[in-house]
Amino acid sequence: MTTEDKNTEAKAELQRLNKVLEVAKRNGNQLFIENIEREIAAIEQGDNSPLIADYLTDDERAGSRPGREA
Repeated sequence: MTTEDKNTEAKAELQRLNKVLEVAKRNGNQLFIENIEREIAAIEQGDNSPLIADYLTDDERAGSRPGREA
């Protein structure tokens, strides 16, 4: 994937996350708001997703899922 592709993908992800953040704020879901804000901050800094780092195993991050051959 080229740098331009990564930038385009990051911009699209930011747009999606900002829309979801608006809904979470309207609904007052503080945990969801905090998680989305962490995701947005990571993307803006060029870092990996903190939710993926926190909740997925190394195998899941690599694309394998239980019960399926990698």
